[in-house]
Amino acid sequence: MRTSFSDLEDKKLVVLVSEYERQGIRVVWKNVARKMPCSRPPKQLEMRLRALKRSYGKQLTRFPPCFFTSSTPPRPSAARFRLLLPSEAEKSVSNIFSDITAADVRQHVGKTEENAGELLPTTVSSIIKVVGQVERDDIFLDVGAGLGNVVTQFALQSNARQCLAIEKRRNVAQRGSECIRSHASRLLLLHKAQLIHGDVLDTPLSSSSPFQDASIIFLNDFLFEKAAKIVVVEELSRMRRARMIVSTSRYCPRHRHSCRRIFCMEWQLTKTFYGRASWKSAPLPIFTYSRRHPDKIASASKATC
Repeated sequence: MRTSFSDLEDKKLVVLVSEYERQGIRVVWKNVARKMPCSRPPKQLEMRLRALKRSYGKQLTRFPPCFFTSSTPPRPSAARFRLLLPSEAEKSVSNIFSDITAADVRQHVGKTEENAGELLPTTVSSIIKVVGQVERDDIFLDVGAGLGNVVTQFALQSNARQCLAIEKRRNVAQRGSECIRSHASRLLLLHKAQLIHGDVLDTPLSSSSPFQDASIIFLNDFLFEKAAKIVVVEELSRMRRARMIVSTSRYCPRHRHSCRRIFCMEWQLTKTFYGRASWKSAPLPIFTYSRRHPDKIASASKATC
């Protein structure tokens, strides 16, 4: 049995386990062993990490930077940095999440809000087209992200500086994050994507970093619990830099000009279109909202610069 670890193995081990540490979840050593460049027993990897921690400290994020960079980095090709065409991004997303099984996303009995169904890649491309011009200072946020296919495709297909996602189910967030990270060395744009475990009921989006600065927000909240929907609608009106919302819910179905709801005073429905999702055969309505007073966004940006 090989006992000495190469620098490459140490770096790979630290990067893989740091993902679990960032998510605040227990390390699944069998999965770590499967992704290592050389075949090693899970127990041996665990013991090696303990030895590294004795040398560099208990927090992996505070390890020397050399653990998170390649000692002989290959010259990245321009193709790895360029935005993908819709057809290319759709194919890449399908490939990234191809290892997902029914067991990974199975909904618990009686918990409809825990549905982990996803919008199809062609629908995500339609959303990106409707969003229009995405600037390099835009931050995209996906609320109720599931496995993170939307945030992944947005990272590959748009100029957004950062693409964030928050998902309530810890196991789903973990599995999706693993899929994204396992392809990030080949598709460098995936480094913009970050899938975070969290619940909107105890994570106020308008005041919690890194979500508070989001400018484009997508919500697949069709099956959210009522309490979560109420909280989300309130938070959307407080997000000072938000300029566009894309949602699978219509927030004020009977809206009139005289409506005095806070959300309706801040946002206006601008477009309704249809797309397809994995959990429904019929086309799904998707609603886009824009800020009624875009000048407020500019003021907020200047105030925080």
